[in-house]
Amino acid sequence: MLKNPDYFNEIDYMKGIAIILVFIGHAATPSFLPRPDIYEFIVQFIYMFHMPVFFFISGFLSLKLLNMNLKTQYLPFIRKKIYRLGLPFLTISIITNALIVILKEITNSPVGIKELIDMIKVIFLYPENGIMGALWFLYTLLFINILAPFILKIPIKCTLVIAIMLNIFFPNSISFLALNRVAFFLVFFLLGIIFRKLYSESKVFFEKSYFLIISILIIGITTYIYTSNFSINPYLLNLLIFISGFFGIILVYNLARKINSSNRILKIIGQHSLDIYIFSWFFQIASMILISTILKIENYSIFFVSNLIIGSLCLPFSIYVIRRFKLFRVLFLGNVEELKIKNEKLIIDENTADIT
Repeated sequence: MLKNPDYFNEIDYMKGIAIILVFIGHAATPSFLPRPDIYEFIVQFIYMFHMPVFFFISGFLSLKLLNMNLKTQYLPFIRKKIYRLGLPFLTISIITNALIVILKEITNSPVGIKELIDMIKVIFLYPENGIMGALWFLYTLLFINILAPFILKIPIKCTLVIAIMLNIFFPNSISFLALNRVAFFLVFFLLGIIFRKLYSESKVFFEKSYFLIISILIIGITTYIYTSNFSINPYLLNLLIFISGFFGIILVYNLARKINSSNRILKIIGQHSLDIYIFSWFFQIASMILISTILKIENYSIFFVSNLIIGSLCLPFSIYVIRRFKLFRVLFLGNVEELKIKNEKLIIDENTADIT
């Protein structure tokens, strides 16, 4: 079988690296046990760039949006994105909220109509505040994909400047429709599109070896400022965080480029990044309850390692259970191919088959 000439191995590796960082960040949660300072620094270092990497990848794989015909291609494109991103978001949100309702019934704390309406309102209007707040990424990426075809009709340089301003100055407190997340991550999505458009020229710039050291230094300094509670102008801090996100993308890209093409494990992890993103939470929560509540272990390192080990079961669970059934593949992973949705006018890159 001939390989798609537009397939980029480094994208799978970037997804693999980024989802591992997400996995580590979620495993080192402070929700059950106080997080020691060293873990706090490591997690905040990761958080400076791991999600910008995913939005950058999504933009990289969305080059065709630049020339999209809004009249003939927009609605089929959005339909695919609703299935790919919206369906998993709704499925997991409904399941987790249903479990909460059942648990409250069992514990004689029935959910009233008002509370039920509030749950629905949170799912659709304030996704970050829900029981599965970690799903904000799917919601935000769907929102950006809905807006992007229109935004990209504006000259890209103007759009990029506006996006940078939104990233730095948009109030983080406005969580309605995840607007704070959209404003923050839009710029990284656009950078991905620009990088793909100028791929040959841009990669020469990105691949300079000294950028690895510069990236680590910039992210490290920003993380130190952030975790040390320095008195600093909030907009200056936002600028530093944006710069760290940008250099974090360069860091992950360079690491991905240096990985041997025969590294199948990282490639598989990257190709199943959505599986890990969605299902690792359930396994890690089980680990957290086991260690902190049932066994009452207060050693954070044991807590963290347990979350990594038990959480890693999410991948075989998805591969050997979820992906074995068509209905599960559609509902949990938004596998649009299962629904036989065809659109000859809009070709999706091969890499997007498992993008989160």
